[in-house]
Order: sequence, then structure tokens, then C-alpha cells
Amino acid sequence: MSISIQFLGAAGCVTGSQFLVTVGERRVLVDCGMFQGSPEEVERNQMPFAFEADALDAAILTHAHLDHCGRLPALVKAGFRGPIHATHATADLAEIVLRDSAKLQVEFTERWNRRRARETEKAERAELASEAVAQETDDESLPERLRTAPPEGRTDTRQPLYDEHDVETAMEQFRGADYGAKIAVTDGVSAVLHDAGHILGSAIVELRVADGSVTRTIIFSGDLGRDGSPILRDPTPISHADHVVVESTYGNREHDPHDQAIEELVAAISEVSADEGVLLVPAFAIGRTQEVIWVLDDLARAGRIPRVPLYLDSPMASRATSVYHDHPETYDEETAALLRSSDSPLEYPGQQFTDTPEESKSIRHAKRPIMVVASSGMLTGGRIMHHLKDFLPDPKCTLLFIGYQGEGTLGRRLQDGGKTARIDGQEIDVRCRVRSISGFSAHADQHELEAWLQHFASDGKPKTVFIVHGDPDAAEAFAGRIRSELRMEAHIAKHRESVALR
Repeated sequence: MSISIQFLGAAGCVTGSQFLVTVGERRVLVDCGMFQGSPEEVERNQMPFAFEADALDAAILTHAHLDHCGRLPALVKAGFRGPIHATHATADLAEIVLRDSAKLQVEFTERWNRRRARETEKAERAELASEAVAQETDDESLPERLRTAPPEGRTDTRQPLYDEHDVETAMEQFRGADYGAKIAVTDGVSAVLHDAGHILGSAIVELRVADGSVTRTIIFSGDLGRDGSPILRDPTPISHADHVVVESTYGNREHDPHDQAIEELVAAISEVSADEGVLLVPAFAIGRTQEVIWVLDDLARAGRIPRVPLYLDSPMASRATSVYHDHPETYDEETAALLRSSDSPLEYPGQQFTDTPEESKSIRHAKRPIMVVASSGMLTGGRIMHHLKDFLPDPKCTLLFIGYQGEGTLGRRLQDGGKTARIDGQEIDVRCRVRSISGFSAHADQHELEAWLQHFASDGKPKTVFIVHGDPDAAEAFAGRIRSELRMEAHIAKHRESVALR
């Protein structure tokens, strides 16, 4: 029986997770995520799938971040009708993420089409004006189509990647599963989902492929969380696999110790409080925002920070926090104990969710000092953008990064010391403080990734460790560590590469 993996996303880059496993005539897709980051990366989402969607038997989802689930409705739109397996919590969060994404897809397409129409009209008018000059005609004798409406019959319009109807269809195909339960994926293929500790419901996928009397195991790490992070349990150690597909987002660096990160956060809040300024924190609505609330609540209860008002400016984060409350079975013991004592760890004293755009924009007039947590985490869109216009020029404000900033994003440019930011056609001067704290990352760092892989050495090393989900420098560095420190064969996956498994 032939078994292969084709790397259709998150290969040579961090986002766009998509891996096609072929077992004879059967096909299983692990993740179906969106590319995020630079405009060039985002444009890759418009490309057709590399396989026939209606020939796919099943899909398995590691977690509900957009770069892992964001193209599922497009897959359904293209003809996929099989089951989508995920944990119960992931299914609940994915519905929130995908409905929000559908709305944005429609809005983005409308803006794109309007802009293209203006560009096309401008180009045609310029061409006709040039013709008129060449013919020495006056304005009254110009062709009617130059003096009136845009050209008819234009075909260069774009359709949304998907809409809410496609999301509803996709959600009907979800099949929720418990951690540790065996899932019958398709003939001869089963799976078990293990806790990845990254966000609520995140999973490591253990894919088992029957080859006659022999079962071969392929492990997909998904995004691995960090040991000791708030709310969630640590990533599950696994000791056996024939092949491992592992992320490398932070494969070339180590995070600051958690205690140091806490001290830096306390210092940033105290500084903004003393200046009567604004602490602006870009954060992903799912995972990072809930962790920030947990930490701020813990610091406030301990009296380590002043009670600075907190605005949670993300309707998605509000809905996601409700889902967190619905799934206490995923919590670590510390968080579970707080819940048993009726002391919610997901509520900061006096926190305010801003549900409407008007409420969001009114934050600029709020009495200072204040803290604002808003999406998106890499400054690629969302409500954070109008806050940047308000607060970047203010020396009393602090822009605080607590998560990964993708190459080509505004977040990365500001993190690297950019002095201006172009937002909605305006050039904004950056006079605020710009800080970064790496200790709050939801991704395992190089040391933690190595430690997770080390468990496989106790039960026979995997034949190959495939490196994905990393910028080229991170993937190269991590592959080198795997070869030198763990004595395992490491292969850096290339986009669209197909590898036959021995």
C-alpha cells in the first residue's frame, strides 16, 4: 500500500496549514487553514485546491485558529462532503471564527471589486483621452463612453472565497470528539486526538494507517502550547510514531521565562498608569485574549497592578470567552480549582466588552489610564487599526506585543523599530513606546519543542521528522537541532512537495 503526505500549506512559512495524507485510494486532509501575513501570502488563499475536493474522504482539524481552519468553507464550496473531525471545543470555536471570516471575505471582496472598478475606469478614461488628444478633438466630440458611465460588461470582478451559507454547510459536517477517543476516519485509517495545550480544544493528531496486519502511525503536532501556561493543560507527551510532522514557529529561539514576562507586564501597566496613558495590546481573539484576562485578574487579586480599566475590544473574543466557560473539561488543575471556588479566572474586575464599532471608537475619549486588548494580533486588520491611528503618535501610550508577528505584517515592522505606519492611506508617526514580551507566547519555543520530541526516543525514534509551520530561518535552525541533539532524521517540508512514507 502506498502512503504519502503532500505539504500544501505551512511549508516554508508559518500559516496556511494543510496536509494531504493519501493511503492507496483514500485521502484525508489534516487542517485547511488560511495564509496570513503579507499581501502576497494572503493572495494565496485565492488559489484553487491542489486536489479534487469531492474526492476527499475526510478532514481532521487540529484547532480553531484561522490559519488552521479558515479555508474549510471554501473546501466545502468546492465540493467536499465528508466529515470534519475535531474536538468538541474546537468545533464550537471554529463556528465563531468561520462566521466572522465569512463576513470579512464578503466585505473584502466588495472593497476589492470597487477598487478594481475605479482603476479600470481611470485607465480606460486615460486611454480614451489620449486617443482624443491624438485626434485633436475637443471635449464635446469625445466618445460618449469617455464622458459618462464606467465601461459595461466588466469581467475582472472577484467572488468571495466563501460566505455564511458555506460556513453553515461546513458546520453540519463537523464531528466532535473527546481527547483520547478513537475516531474511525475512513477505511483503514483511524485517529486519536491528544491535548496540544495551545488554545481551547487544540489537538495533536495521531493518525493510524492500517497496512495489512501492520499499523503505521503519523503524528501531526498542530501548534504546541507551553508547559505551565495558564488555563490549559500542558501538551500531551507521545512516545511512538513512524513519522512526525512538527511545527517550528519558534524553532530558532527561546522565550523569556514566564516570571520575567509577568514582571515586564507589571512594569508596562505601572508606567502607563503613572503617565495616565494607554496600554494597547494586539491579541488574537481566541487563546491569547483569554490568557491575558487570566493573568491580569491574577495580578489584580494579588495587588501587584493598579486597577486600570480594561477594554476588551473584540466581539469574537467575547463569544470565544463564553465558549471557554462551556468547556471546563479542558482546564488545568489550577484553573479548575478557581472555578470550583466560584472565582472565575476569565474575568478582570470591571472589564468592558465593546460590542459595536461605535463603542470601539469611543474608547479614544475614555478617561485615562486605560488598557485596550484588541484584534488582530499581527495588525493585519480589525479594530486595532483605528486604535493605532489614535495612539501611535502619543508618547504616553505603549504598544505591547505579546505574540508572534509574521513576516511582512505591520506588526513585524513596528516590532522591528518602524517609525511610521501607513493605515487607511495615512502615514502615522510612531511616537509611543513599543515593547515586546515573548514569555506570553502560546507556542512552544525551541527548547520546549525539543523536549516534546525527546519523548519519542524512549520508544524507537521516528523514521522522519518533517518540519513545518516556520519561517525558513526558524525551520533550518530547528532541523539542525533535531539532527545534532536528538539524532533524528529531519526534513524541512517544501510547499506542494509530496513525500512517500517508507
